Amino acid sequence: MDWIYEVPNWLFFLVCVGTTIAFALLGLLLSRSWVERHARAYAEQNELVSYYLGAAGVIYGIALGLVAAGVWANFQALSAQVDEEAAITGALYQDMSAYPLPERQVFQHDLRVYVQTVIEQDWPKHRAGLVPQASSDTIRLLKGYFFAFTPPNRRLSLIHEQAIEQFNDLSKARRLRLRGNEANLPPVLWWVIILGAALNLMITWFFVTRPVVYHALMTAMLALLLGSLLFLTAAMDNPFRGQFSVGPDAFQAVLSQMRGN
Repeated sequence: MDWIYEVPNWLFFLVCVGTTIAFALLGLLLSRSWVERHARAYAEQNELVSYYLGAAGVIYGIALGLVAAGVWANFQALSAQVDEEAAITGALYQDMSAYPLPERQVFQHDLRVYVQTVIEQDWPKHRAGLVPQASSDTIRLLKGYFFAFTPPNRRLSLIHEQAIEQFNDLSKARRLRLRGNEANLPPVLWWVIILGAALNLMITWFFVTRPVVYHALMTAMLALLLGSLLFLTAAMDNPFRGQFSVGPDAFQAVLSQMRGN
């Protein structure tokens, strides 16, 4: 499924809806003669099919709605975590301005390098579905210098304690970001979602209507709806990948502020 994040969203959308519509219409054309031969009372047949389609639609709608809501919530949560990590980095950089030279230059330089590494090296790894490690060396180097520093007075000691807390918060936020690629839907759940869409379309094949063009049109519209929902769920499933994804904008804003200072 990795190929879906390498193509434009409009093309992936066309693939999703095109596949569902083609499946629905092809199955309708192939099964229509068999259904007509075995259906005795068309009105009773359509009423029975309507009942099953309504029940299946409600069950599938609830399941797909819960999945889509969970995917969107995960997307929003990861976006908030990235914003929080960038905000903590910016606040920590400002606190480091209270340190004496040459420690201040060392700490702030390492923090700028960390932000640059996140933007230029970590994010391409996120886009590729990999766990980035480029910023690990920078954060460990900064941690070594930072925790080895001994404040010369009480005032700087208080500032240093607060900065250490922020650094720990930064480390936690970073770990959550690195785990962002692991928060997508499991394959078995995808198979259930796709199977549910296929079963709903297959139920529509048991309707008997004339002319067939009306039946095909309604089936195609239902397939378009299901394909659109599958596209939306897949596009948001991995928050770091594809065109609809979480970007490093927050870190770029922090880096601009660092350079301005």
